[in-house]
Amino acid sequence: LNIKNVSRDDMMAAHRVPPQMMGIMPSNVGGFGDVEKASMVFVRNELMPLQKRLGELNSWLGEEVINFHPYSFS
Repeated sequence: LNIKNVSRDDMMAAHRVPPQMMGIMPSNVGGFGDVEKASMVFVRNELMPLQKRLGELNSWLGEEVINFHPYSFS
């Protein structure tokens, strides 16, 4: 086993972040694909549900203690 690859794969699995957003270099010729599309899918499928759950804290506490800015790819 290559310990670097195991650690890299564990980090990607734990945080559910696309490899191109973590700065990981592809080991194949084809690469990882479009970074912008991957980031938009990541935001829609991972970040937005987490933000929604954390936003429920506001209604539970009865005041706004946490808020999020809309995601922009720039």
